[in-house]
Amino acid sequence: MYEIAKIIHLVSAVVFGGVLFVEVVMLPVLKKEFGEEFFKKVEFTIIRKRGIKIVPLFVLSLYLSGLFMFHYHMKDLDLSTTFGKLLLLKVSIAFAVILGVITAITMFKLGKSENRLFDYIHQFAFIAVFTVIILAKLMFVL
Repeated sequence: MYEIAKIIHLVSAVVFGGVLFVEVVMLPVLKKEFGEEFFKKVEFTIIRKRGIKIVPLFVLSLYLSGLFMFHYHMKDLDLSTTFGKLLLLKVSIAFAVILGVITAITMFKLGKSENRLFDYIHQFAFIAVFTVIILAKLMFVL
């Protein structure tokens, strides 16, 4: 069961990280190149028509599989080891990300995605998710 959870976790992290990459790195280029009006149409189409429907499912599967794996490791978790410290750091960052995700989804549904906080949450989540991905690999090699 652990290996299945790990596969679900990895696929969900790739999808969620990819969505954040597109939103933070790729989409802003459209605004610069084609103007605000075109950017808003593309962003609305991608996020409202597809993203807001599927991203929460991947985020949910990411966190549920992560909780399952965390519970698996809890019985033997030693916080004096590098593995234990990195796992605790990873979980702490992931907790901050989920708070940001909930805030961003709420803001979007309330029509407040124009707020700068919405952009800052996405930038933070982008950096945090890729940090967590690196920490996940380092946990098993350090």
